[in-house]
Amino acid sequence: MGTNIEVFTQLRPIFYIVLGFLVLFLILSLIPRGRDSKINMFLILMISVTHLVFASSLLVTENWFLEEFSLKGDSITFYIYLAILVLSILNPIVFFLRNKKKRRNSYNFR
Repeated sequence: MGTNIEVFTQLRPIFYIVLGFLVLFLILSLIPRGRDSKINMFLILMISVTHLVFASSLLVTENWFLEEFSLKGDSITFYIYLAILVLSILNPIVFFLRNKKKRRNSYNFR
């Protein structure tokens, strides 16, 4: 009665690498931008979008392998994908809120 189905986990390290890059860019987004900083909103947005597209295509490819070779999927990979999705959305928002310009007529009494 017991079925011997293998679990496909070979693509999990690639998901970890993508997640690591997005965590790194989240940390860079939290640091206030200096005058000569090379990190801008366009860079954060492009990194987030390209990593999300890459992770999505990797998840679809993994699903294709699972169906083709009758293997069982890995739930941890799906949770890592959800973390990548959240970080891809959160990174540009955090960068924008953290590095937005101050209002022109605001006064700072220090």
